[in-house]
Amino acid sequence: METMMQTLIKKQLKNWAISCASLIALTCIAPANAQTLEFASVFPESDFSSLSVKHWTEGVTKATEGRIKFRIHWSGSLVGNKMVDAMRDGVVDAALSFTPYVSGEIIDLAGFDVPFSFPLDPKGLGAFNREVLPLVDKIYEKRGSRAVSAPPALLPDPITCRDRFLSNPEQWKGVKLRTAGRWQAETIKRWGGSPVVFAPAELYNALDLGTVNCTLMIYSGILSLKLYEPAKFITRVDHSIAFATINISNDRWKRLSEADRAIMLKVGQETMDWGLIAYTQGYEQTMKTLAERGAKFCVPKQAEFDRLVAAATDVFDKEISPKTSADGTRIIELIKRYRPQVLARPQVGDISECP
Repeated sequence: METMMQTLIKKQLKNWAISCASLIALTCIAPANAQTLEFASVFPESDFSSLSVKHWTEGVTKATEGRIKFRIHWSGSLVGNKMVDAMRDGVVDAALSFTPYVSGEIIDLAGFDVPFSFPLDPKGLGAFNREVLPLVDKIYEKRGSRAVSAPPALLPDPITCRDRFLSNPEQWKGVKLRTAGRWQAETIKRWGGSPVVFAPAELYNALDLGTVNCTLMIYSGILSLKLYEPAKFITRVDHSIAFATINISNDRWKRLSEADRAIMLKVGQETMDWGLIAYTQGYEQTMKTLAERGAKFCVPKQAEFDRLVAAATDVFDKEISPKTSADGTRIIELIKRYRPQVLARPQVGDISECP
């Protein structure tokens, strides 16, 4: 027969068990609707563009009190440069998207990928990005994602070569030059080169082995990919070359609450504003670092600069404008309105004129 002491001990053990179970449950409870989103970027974590990615993802996590977190896959490690298709197909939830990887198919985005399309001074760039973002979002939504921010993630684009400056039409003869897509390739043909299209991850070896002579690549990419090692000659045309947006897949967007969507958009706008300050600082610092690491610079003479601009205009007028839908036409009209602010040679860093 059970004694009174045994009864008391059993009761106490039961209470302890209930208390422990409750404690374990409390410590394991996650925030309501907690979720981790898969985020893809084609550039390494050290690249300038990654600052905007971190600012936005960390801002969303903070604003949602940890309910929404992100697992970031850098350097194209998960889906290469197929971010837009990966979001449409449910492989990733979000990405830093670049127009050259899709504008060959989505011609309404092609205008961004022709050199000298939009301003790169902080004031002009900020105004352009804010005005064009709703137009870009509408186009991407049809392809499976929503554009929630257009941070200034891309520094200007020069021409970087392993053995020469491209300072006149004669220097362009026989040049094989890596580009990021169809419309950059059309421009390179008009400039006098032979375009080759492949992913950034292959670029260092291609330049080192001489598979290509030159590349179009933004300054931060030259630095983060260490292209200044095999290719030290940088011709400073310093133009826009692509448009970057932070996108969320349609599927994930539909599953978010209205409050969380509002947070993503708000943080997206804050990231755009913050990015303009980071852009100015990043541009100047990147130029300084490249010079310290042995890069050589020159700016084309005005006549050559004008030739390059005229060739880019020809791509707009003959290859893109006649083929866009109403959505793309609105972007082209916006580009044309801002383009007068674009047509000037660089003023930051070493601006020695090419020989």
